[in-house]
Amino acid sequence: MTERKIIPFKKPVDPFTKGAKERWSKIPEWAQTKILENVFCTGCSTSTSIILESAKMQKADLILRGKCKVCGHEVCRLVEPEN
Repeated sequence: MTERKIIPFKKPVDPFTKGAKERWSKIPEWAQTKILENVFCTGCSTSTSIILESAKMQKADLILRGKCKVCGHEVCRLVEPEN
């Protein structure tokens, strides 16, 4: 009898820290979409979408980091507080 290998299923990692998730949840969904679809990529030299890898708070700012959806270059988006 042939032995079958079991490949463990990896649960996707949530890119948001606790504080970042709280801040992100306060942003309306339409604005979240605009933020994720409007990131400047120095590789493409234009605005593009982000493939989100991490989101954390730095003081009062939400920092979104990831890759350009077009070329894969590292991109970052800063979301400032409302006030």
